[in-house]
Amino acid sequence: MRLLATAMWVSLLCALPLAADEAPAVSGDYVEARSNEVYTCGCLYSGQMTTAGREAILAWRITRGVYQGTPLAGVRVAAVVVGDANLGAYDGPRRTALYLDESASDAQVRAIVTLWLRTYSQALGKIATVHRAPISFTQQGDSVRVSIPNLVEVQARKARLREDAHPGSFLWYAPFVPLRNSSLVTALNYEYQGMDFQHQWQDLMPSINGYLGEFALKGSS
Repeated sequence: MRLLATAMWVSLLCALPLAADEAPAVSGDYVEARSNEVYTCGCLYSGQMTTAGREAILAWRITRGVYQGTPLAGVRVAAVVVGDANLGAYDGPRRTALYLDESASDAQVRAIVTLWLRTYSQALGKIATVHRAPISFTQQGDSVRVSIPNLVEVQARKARLREDAHPGSFLWYAPFVPLRNSSLVTALNYEYQGMDFQHQWQDLMPSINGYLGEFALKGSS
C-alpha cells in the first residue's frame, strides 16, 4: 500500500481546471456501515446518538462513468470517516482516510479525489490521507463484502427486519450519500485496523447499521 502525500494531492486539486460544459456521469454500487444502528428502538437510538456513531466505513464500486476525460469504470473506493460526534446526528468536524485501488492510474486518482471532494464533502469532511491499496468489493445474493487486507473489513447482508431489528424499531438515519434502490444492511463484521486515527475498532455484533444501494453522480461539475 502506498501512502500519497496529502499536500501533493491538495496542490494538484487546486491546479485542476474545470470545464464549464463537463457533466460527470459516474455510477455504481455503494455500501456503508456505521458504529451505530440506523434502524433501532428509541432507547438505543437515544443512547447511541451521544455515545456512538463517530465512525463509518463507506465504499464505492464504480461500474460506469468518465470524469474530466478519465474513464473510471472498475475502480473501487473506500473511505474511513471519523468525527468528534455522531456523524449522522451532528455536522461537526470529521476526517477521512480515503483508499483507492492500487491498480488505479494517477489520472483516475486525481479525478476521483476531485469528484469525491466536490460531491461528498459533507459526508467526508477533511480528507486527511489518500492511500492506494488492494480493495475488494464483492456481492453475492443479499451479501456484500468490502475488504482491504489487514486494514478494513465490512461483511454485511440485507437486513431481515423480523430477525435483526429490536422490538419497536424505527428508521432514524438516511444514507450518507444519495442512493437508488437502497436497502438496509446488517453488518456481521465491521472493523478498521489502520493507523490514520487514534483508535481502531472491530464489531462482530450483528446490527442494522448501514445501507446498500446504487449511487449516481450526474450534472454539471
